[in-house]
Amino acid sequence: MSLVNTKFLFAFNDFWIFESVIDYVLISFFFLLLFVIVYLLRLKRKRLIREDQEKLAQYKIYGFFSSILFEGDVDDNALNRKVDKLKKKIPFHKTWCKELLIENIIDLDKNFKGDQKDVLIKIYLKLGLYTYMNGLLMTGKWYYVSKALYYWRELGHSPSSKAIYPLVKHQNMQIRTAALLAYISLSDKDPLKILEDYADFISPIDEIKLLDIIQRKKIKKPLQLGEWLDFNIPSHVGFVLKLVAHYNALEFTPKVIDLLDSPHEYIRLSAIDTIGKLLLSDSESKLIEIYFRESEIVQAKIIDVLGLIGSEDAATFLMQLIRNPYRSEILLSIMRALRDIGAAFFENSFEDEPKLKALKSHVLDPNI
Repeated sequence: MSLVNTKFLFAFNDFWIFESVIDYVLISFFFLLLFVIVYLLRLKRKRLIREDQEKLAQYKIYGFFSSILFEGDVDDNALNRKVDKLKKKIPFHKTWCKELLIENIIDLDKNFKGDQKDVLIKIYLKLGLYTYMNGLLMTGKWYYVSKALYYWRELGHSPSSKAIYPLVKHQNMQIRTAALLAYISLSDKDPLKILEDYADFISPIDEIKLLDIIQRKKIKKPLQLGEWLDFNIPSHVGFVLKLVAHYNALEFTPKVIDLLDSPHEYIRLSAIDTIGKLLLSDSESKLIEIYFRESEIVQAKIIDVLGLIGSEDAATFLMQLIRNPYRSEILLSIMRALRDIGAAFFENSFEDEPKLKALKSHVLDPNI
């Protein structure tokens, strides 16, 4: 073979190998793309089938509840038969179907009262949905536990609180917090006593949620309220002080004032806030006593509360403060407090003291 032919053959082979690699990549990409398209089409088909199944199941569920709630009294035997019949009509073994039933019961429960609510709970139990939700709880996984707690709270099924109580000691903090809220929402017997077993920080958001539950449920003042002011966890004491204010528990005035000596600033701030809400004038001298050893945050709170509960003694104290070189925000708070107390000092024109004159003008008209 000639040298020219040999070179041509090598060149041809090189070209052919290069062409084969490109073809291989293109063919692989084509099959991968085809696989992705087929997979997506199957997903879409499954979703459409699921949607059709849900619509059909929802239609049958509507019929089931209509036949029970709007057709007069149904005895237990008849109810059992209807429940068994429904289970055969819908894919009850599917998780989504059980949750669809739970959501329907929750929606109906919000719109019915009295005997019909009792019937809905009966259906819930006969369908075995309590067992299903308790199973979610037993997984210990945050997502499933949170779902069960949400369903129970929405349904308002009080006996569920027994299963929830142990979760305040769960290893997951989010579950512990959710369990606290759910238990207080559902328990009928001394629900706030769970605070004694709850060891986590109670955040301001949790406080708002808890107070909302207490107001909606009209939970009675707990007998242990005074004892709870001795909790070791500052956030717990802060929340209990909010309960003292909520229940207007004036019998705990001495304890609230004693907490002004707490080593925890959070507790002292909460105690001052409670004093302001309950207008505990007995605390005036103590507030004046602790003022100079506090941070500016606490001092500002003390000034505001003295404006609410203060007497001439408080006015005299504030008049001494106002000529000190404080930040403008503190001086404004002092001037507002003097106005609220009705001190004669506030009536001065302050012609010789332009800074105080400006502060008074701003208090009278914040736009200045």
